[in-house]
Amino acid sequence: MDSALLLGLAFGLIALGVGVTFLIATRVPTPVLARAQEHGRFAGLGASQETAGIGRASPTPSGVSARPKLARA
Repeated sequence: MDSALLLGLAFGLIALGVGVTFLIATRVPTPVLARAQEHGRFAGLGASQETAGIGRASPTPSGVSARPKLARA
């Protein structure tokens, strides 16, 4: 009986997590999602390295390749 109760409790918690995740995904207003996209943890990941210079101390001048030059053996 204990394992059946534990299994039922586990399924109940999983169902609760699925339900809360669904509600968060469907009920958050669009302006909140847009603000989070601009200022959130992953902001700027879709930007181009060549045009935005995101991720480096200073953007490379135009016409200069950002690829590393590897020595040939």
